[in-house]
Amino acid sequence: MYLGTLITADNNTYAEINNRITLDNRSYFGLVNTLKAKNISRKCKVVMYKTLIKPVLMYGAETWVLSKADELRLGVFERTILRTIYGPICEGATWSSRYNEELYRLYEETDLLTTIRITRLRLAGNILRVQDNLPCKKITLDKPEGRRRFGRPNLRWIGGVMRDADRLGVRNWRIKTKDRDGWRRLLESTKTLHGL
Repeated sequence: MYLGTLITADNNTYAEINNRITLDNRSYFGLVNTLKAKNISRKCKVVMYKTLIKPVLMYGAETWVLSKADELRLGVFERTILRTIYGPICEGATWSSRYNEELYRLYEETDLLTTIRITRLRLAGNILRVQDNLPCKKITLDKPEGRRRFGRPNLRWIGGVMRDADRLGVRNWRIKTKDRDGWRRLLESTKTLHGL
């Protein structure tokens, strides 16, 4: 454990994400009665989620390298909270859970995975703007020496950032990070675009 982040010898983020979800479950279950209350507006409940629950989950998220399984677990967890906030829907005499698309349409905010991708790109921009001789830039951009083990290699952090840039439609991201204000505006516009 370092600064509240769980670090393993093999740099596996599964244990850290599992720890974050466990901690966030405590926040969620502490507020579950409030999130289900009929006399509190949905807008107020969304503010509670964004300020009291989401930051606990996202602590240190800019350093994660997410696998498909991790992305699925984080998405399921967020949709569980959103289903609590927006409640089931009544069609005729039967009640049913809302579909994922309907949840995000009601939410009208950037989903959790997109937020994590944007924070990783923000950190990548900060790293690429520092001097070339600083350790954080060397460790991030240099290729390690030696041979990798047999089998499929783990995705490196910079590889995850490149994948995030592709998914969010950010082209030539290494060049665009040089302009700090332009990079910030680009990430904000991406957040707005994917939040609608």
